[in-house]
Amino acid sequence: MKLGYTVPVLVALAGGAAAAASAAAVGEPLSCRIDALSASQRSRHQLLGEKLASAVVGRTEVPNGYVFALDLSRLPADAAGQAFCVVEVAEWVDLEARCCPFLDFGIERPGKGSVVRLRLTGGKAVKEFVEQELPMAHRANR
Repeated sequence: MKLGYTVPVLVALAGGAAAAASAAAVGEPLSCRIDALSASQRSRHQLLGEKLASAVVGRTEVPNGYVFALDLSRLPADAAGQAFCVVEVAEWVDLEARCCPFLDFGIERPGKGSVVRLRLTGGKAVKEFVEQELPMAHRANR
């Protein structure tokens, strides 16, 4: 994540995800948990985020956030020759949820095709946060 938010964001070093989520739902400032990821987890989170950004083929605005269409077939195989799949999407969601507990997530994998839908929703300021801070939103704007 980048530093220098224009969305009012607080660093929460204590407190639970439920408190941050309910605060965001009623329009209170978003609370990022900067301490939630280790250095290796933060590195993995960034790598996965960049890969997901390069797989974005569409973005749909919903009342409380966005749904991104990800074409995972656009991503290269990993070092072991395994295709990038919904498991890596879920791993990114897990890491993102740790540091940004105010976001709500959904992953849809239709039975046919390679497009996965990733839903990012939440309280009032979530749209602005997603637009400014997540690489996949920047990719979707191209």
